Amino acid sequence: MPANSPDLATPRSAPTSAPAAGIDVVLRALAGAAALLLGPLAAVAPRGLPVWAILVLALSLAGLARQGALGRILRLTPAVAAVAAFLALALASSLWSPSDRAAATVGEIGYIALGALAGGAWIAGLPGPEVRRLAGLFLAGGLAGGLLFAVEAALDFPLNRWWNGVPDDQLPNLLNGNVPKRTAALLCLLVWPAALAMDRFGRRALALLMPVGYALACLPLTSRSAMLGIAAGLVTLAAARVSARWTRRLFATAVTAAFLLVLPAALLFSGPLDLDHSGLLFRSAQHRVEIWGHAAERTLRTPVFGQGIDASRSLPPEGTVSEFSPIGDSLLPLHPHNAFLQVWLETGAVGAALAMAVLLMLLAATARLDDRAQPFALALFAAALAMGSTAYGIWQPWWMSGFLAAALMLQLAARIGEKTR
Repeated sequence: MPANSPDLATPRSAPTSAPAAGIDVVLRALAGAAALLLGPLAAVAPRGLPVWAILVLALSLAGLARQGALGRILRLTPAVAAVAAFLALALASSLWSPSDRAAATVGEIGYIALGALAGGAWIAGLPGPEVRRLAGLFLAGGLAGGLLFAVEAALDFPLNRWWNGVPDDQLPNLLNGNVPKRTAALLCLLVWPAALAMDRFGRRALALLMPVGYALACLPLTSRSAMLGIAAGLVTLAAARVSARWTRRLFATAVTAAFLLVLPAALLFSGPLDLDHSGLLFRSAQHRVEIWGHAAERTLRTPVFGQGIDASRSLPPEGTVSEFSPIGDSLLPLHPHNAFLQVWLETGAVGAALAMAVLLMLLAATARLDDRAQPFALALFAAALAMGSTAYGIWQPWWMSGFLAAALMLQLAARIGEKTR
């Protein structure tokens, strides 16, 4: 039979129909816009990040449908099972939660979890050229967002003041408030996938300079959590470049210890050690200790299933008022400023066990990356862990969206250089 016989020829894909081609063009355009605008959105409107997360979820589902791969998100892996069990517990706990937003919070956790599942599966199936295009757009947008934030901070946030109508006499409240702190925290997460993308594009020296430069930019900021996060990431990056395996083992031990010891530690700090009155700590750290002690005491009242999802923002004050924020009517201001404590307080030991399992599986997944990508992934894990332990309610949609964005962009950057599919 001749070598060019039709029976031996490589099968050709059927030509794409005009409507399907149009759908692909729209998906490519929207995906490119999402990658490019992530950095500027984090810099200017961090609380708008849930819109980005919902867009990416929709894009991922549509992209998987075009790939004929929707079945990928139906596989019941141990991680998916653990997340599903946590969501079921959270939904059940909304029955006894004092928060009127309990069910909405479960929904928000749910679309972030689905976004991680669908987004990860979609990115895994993208062809090599599309991976490079999206990663390049993300890197360009991330650099633009970082530069925009630096200029804004240097000029006392003129764009933010104009957008939000902040009068000049309210500038001190803005500078010391949560607006710049949120952006600083988000950029502290996004700098690691951006650095990995830079490394993958062959600019290895610049890849290392990016987080160092961001650390220097954090020095004049008021966000100590962002400073802690970038410092933890830099130390972890250095350690993981020596031994990613031992760094991962150290973090596995730290995560396990955090879940097991957070309650006794919080009670010890605020009780016998009286650190909330220690002159060795700055005022916001003293306030954290006070909050942690109160949250731990409340947790011990319902140690198995917790006070209910989102209960942190609605627990009755019972007459206790903070020494550091006497304006409020509760010693617990919306959340405990510690993810481990918040999980314990709201979902009890059962929720803490499930959350610990998810984190440990996520940590173990970094071992499946190649040797050059693992240090950046572990640095991101460290930064997220450090900031999650000291700032923001873990279920705040913009904060969960920041974790999702950083994880997906890290996966995208890690795929740069793979063979074209």
